[in-house]
Amino acid sequence: MKRLKGFTIIECVVALLITALTLTLAGWSMNTLAVSNRHSLDSSVDWYVFLKEMEADNHHFVLKQVNSHNIRVNSCRSGLDYILRKRQDTLYLTAWSRGGYMPLFSGVKRCIFKQLPGRRVLVEVTRENGEKLAGIIQFYHE
Repeated sequence: MKRLKGFTIIECVVALLITALTLTLAGWSMNTLAVSNRHSLDSSVDWYVFLKEMEADNHHFVLKQVNSHNIRVNSCRSGLDYILRKRQDTLYLTAWSRGGYMPLFSGVKRCIFKQLPGRRVLVEVTRENGEKLAGIIQFYHE
């Protein structure tokens, strides 16, 4: 009897198992990588959104006073004075005379404000996860 050349069913099953295992591991690795990139991107995005919100034209914030724990600004659009400060783990913008607050940036362990020349303020933040961020806010002239 002549033997035919080809693969046995066992060889095909083993090849399919190896392929399935390889694809499963590759999919899991890609998912893990995507999740870790999303977290790092999210932290960067909310930081830049915070900085841009403070410089936004619709608020038109004018710098009044800076100390290491807070910034006092005035909105030419609303005519109200505001204070940017850290409370608990969030940077809040609070209305000076009217009460109320708006959370702008969360996950903050430590925050320091430093006045720079002109109408600029350096904001240095250490997040609860240990990430250190720094940015400069350019305020409007009166």
